[in-house]
Amino acid sequence: MAAATNKPTAVHYFLIAFVIFTIVFAVLWYNSFSAHSQAMKNLDAAKAEVNNANTALRKTIDDLDAVKKLLGKTQEPTNDPSNPNSVTGSMQADIVDKGRTEAETTYAGTLARLRQALDTALAELNSKTTQLAASEQERLALEKRYRDIADAHQKARATAEADLRTLVNERDEKLAAKDQEIASLRAQYNQAQVELEQEKEARAKERKQLQDENLRLVAINDKLREELDEIKAESFDVADGLITNVDNVSRIVWINLGDLDFLKPRMTFSVYSKDSPSVGRTAADIKGKIEVTRILNAHQAEAKMIEEDPFRPMAPGDLIFTPLWSPGSTERFAVVGKLDLDRDGQNDRELFHQEMKVRGAEISAEVDDDGERLGGPIDERTKFLILGAIPDLSEIVNAEERDKAQKIIGHLKDMRNEARLHGVRVVTLSDFLAFIGYKPKRRLFRPGQETTYNLKAGAASASVNQPLGDITSTGQVSGAFTKTKTTQQKTSTGQTSKLFGPGR
Repeated sequence: MAAATNKPTAVHYFLIAFVIFTIVFAVLWYNSFSAHSQAMKNLDAAKAEVNNANTALRKTIDDLDAVKKLLGKTQEPTNDPSNPNSVTGSMQADIVDKGRTEAETTYAGTLARLRQALDTALAELNSKTTQLAASEQERLALEKRYRDIADAHQKARATAEADLRTLVNERDEKLAAKDQEIASLRAQYNQAQVELEQEKEARAKERKQLQDENLRLVAINDKLREELDEIKAESFDVADGLITNVDNVSRIVWINLGDLDFLKPRMTFSVYSKDSPSVGRTAADIKGKIEVTRILNAHQAEAKMIEEDPFRPMAPGDLIFTPLWSPGSTERFAVVGKLDLDRDGQNDRELFHQEMKVRGAEISAEVDDDGERLGGPIDERTKFLILGAIPDLSEIVNAEERDKAQKIIGHLKDMRNEARLHGVRVVTLSDFLAFIGYKPKRRLFRPGQETTYNLKAGAASASVNQPLGDITSTGQVSGAFTKTKTTQQKTSTGQTSKLFGPGR
């Protein structure tokens, strides 16, 4: 039993554990209490520091609010100069905006510069105010002086106006007298004007009678001159050259004109007998026509016969003439009327222009087919006034053609007067063509057929046993059958043709 009571039991273990736990708990509680006491001390010290910091912060905030209130700023006090919504940013903007040229890096510096500028401006303002006061005093003095002068002028003006009224009254009296005199003179003038108009009417009638008489006498004079020209057939033109040799077989002649005479091929001449009193008189004096084909030397050229009077053959010494050509100069002509060169009833105006141009002549004045006048006036440089076919109003029914014809006739009258005043010879188109040696090309015509006329089939060749070749007609008529053929044989010149001369 005793042995059994000496063994530890559960109670013993529990007590041991409880004691150990109590000791450990006491130690832990003591340690915790010591740490808590130290922490409380530290907390009290921290609270004291926080209170001090809060007090300083509240003082700083109060100071900052006072500064913001003093500056008039309501923005948040953030330290960001680039933010315009902060106090520093707003102050920086004020420095730039308000300070402008006086801006400094600080607010106080900018205010100091602005104050300095203000003081300078106030000083300048005071100076200007002083100058303005002095100027005002000077103005008042000048105003008084000018007022005195104006008063003197006003008195002088009143005196002058009184004198002027006196002069005006005197002038009105004189004008009234002059008006009466003018009225009397006007009545005399009106009477003289009536008499003058009556005299003008009488003189106008007399002038009209004299003009009509003068026109009648001019018409009679022109008619008598034309009749006299037809009777006397005088011409002041001289021959351009002469024929030096004739070959009747080849129908070639040689003339004494060449390079030095400015002669060109294709120039045509009319031929006159060497004993002819003059050239360019009438077409009846012309014995033939030639056309230059080749220039041989300085004063010699070869020409072909394009027309010849069989009863008056060409001979050496015969005179040649054309109004189209003068050595070294251009001949000028005036033209009016229809230009029918080959008597076929058609107007050959374009061909006429071509022929004149080829021969180096110039048309200086012309009335075209529409009745319009072209070119300049007829003057002393004009060689001939060439008259084509003038329309007959009695034969024209169409109103438009009649108007054109009236224009042509009107221009004809004017051009005749110009030619008479400047001594220009008037010739018909047929005489002119004869003078220049022009030969129209005629062709047989069949209605409805436009091809050229062929010679009769079976015509013999000029050579034995040779083909006929081209037998198309050239359309040219032999000179033996032209209208210029003379029906009566002329007296022989006494010269023998070279065909029958010595050496043949």
